[in-house]
Amino acid sequence: MTLILGLTLMTTLLGAPADALPRERAGFRPAQVQKASVAPQDRFSVRLRCTALASGHVTDCVVLEETKPGYGFGEAALALMNDAQVTPITEQGRAVDAQFERTIDFTP
Repeated sequence: MTLILGLTLMTTLLGAPADALPRERAGFRPAQVQKASVAPQDRFSVRLRCTALASGHVTDCVVLEETKPGYGFGEAALALMNDAQVTPITEQGRAVDAQFERTIDFTP
């Protein structure tokens, strides 16, 4: 309570800046920020190839395709599949190692 009252009193006594952000700079957005902006309807997908071990653990994932490379979604998909568990494929009743592909969709 004292802190809020003190800050309010200081602002009143010292005066708040009339224009904290100059109007000519208010619309300024560096090119990197504009490039990194994501519209709500944007979808990002990553296609991976991984190996499912007979134990059910997923290993050796690689990114095959990304809809928008450079945004970190490939790395996120790899991290997501790291230590994942799957039901192993069986051949003649025995679990075997097998490669598989998986597409992971990211939506804002």
